[in-house]
Amino acid sequence: MGSYSEMPSWLEKLLAEKFFSPCAHHEGVKKNEKNILCLDCCFGFCPHCILPHRSHRLLQIRRYVYHDVVRVEDLEKLIDMSLVQVNDYNFVFQSYTTNSSKVAFLKQRAQSRPFRGSGNGCRSCDRPLQESFLYCSLSCKVMQSNMRKIVSFSF
Repeated sequence: MGSYSEMPSWLEKLLAEKFFSPCAHHEGVKKNEKNILCLDCCFGFCPHCILPHRSHRLLQIRRYVYHDVVRVEDLEKLIDMSLVQVNDYNFVFQSYTTNSSKVAFLKQRAQSRPFRGSGNGCRSCDRPLQESFLYCSLSCKVMQSNMRKIVSFSF
């Protein structure tokens, strides 16, 4: 996916982790899919592993149409998107609503056919987007952005 040497380790782990795979410590237990990332330990785990991390900063990963997503409300606490500005518009990731929450895709999604048109496409993967967006996912934004100038992190 490229070098993430300038980003916080929790963000690197968030983009590299394979969420919704079975937890090795709770193989025989129901609801054992890894869907939580501890931002302090940079460790992904299932809900059964949460006890040692209760006092830590946690990020819940959700599924939307078989893809990993994070609530935009939760991401905005970690990533300041206000500096991303093009053509006098403020842009964030293309967001979708699930369970009354806006969510952003973590990773680039496969496309059935290449984007061909005069509309707006993702700056990283050319996925078609709504007019007001530049990136289809967090990973596309990270891959395309100069991390120091475009994204500022709160910790």
